[in-house]
Amino acid sequence: MNIPDFFKSYPEAPQEVSASNAIARMLDGLGYRYYWALNGLSEEDCEYRLCEGAKSICEIIEHVQDLVNWIHVHICGHDMKRPKNIIEQGYETLRVIEELRNFFIEMQDQELGNYKLEHRPFWSFINMPISDALH
Repeated sequence: MNIPDFFKSYPEAPQEVSASNAIARMLDGLGYRYYWALNGLSEEDCEYRLCEGAKSICEIIEHVQDLVNWIHVHICGHDMKRPKNIIEQGYETLRVIEELRNFFIEMQDQELGNYKLEHRPFWSFINMPISDALH
């Protein structure tokens, strides 16, 4: 499976400034950084752990996938696929980040309030999974 190339370079910025476009742009940043973190990564690389107690690269990939899935479930209403191969999991996460980005680009700002992260208001998407994944 080849790495999806949508985020190989930074996507063109939206023409207008809006709340939904700002969310999309945050996802652009996540996708771009995640693309370059995955590019050229091997299965063996995924076992690397900086020090005892730190997450391995594999665990970081799974964590980012869980965060993106959390957003996906509450925006699209269903779970992402989770391939068995860790590299393919990363690629699937990139594909879903692109899907979510495009969803927000098409969304009208007044629609944002219709989405909740579990019982929390829309702002929680920014404060929780998006911020965590960017970190």
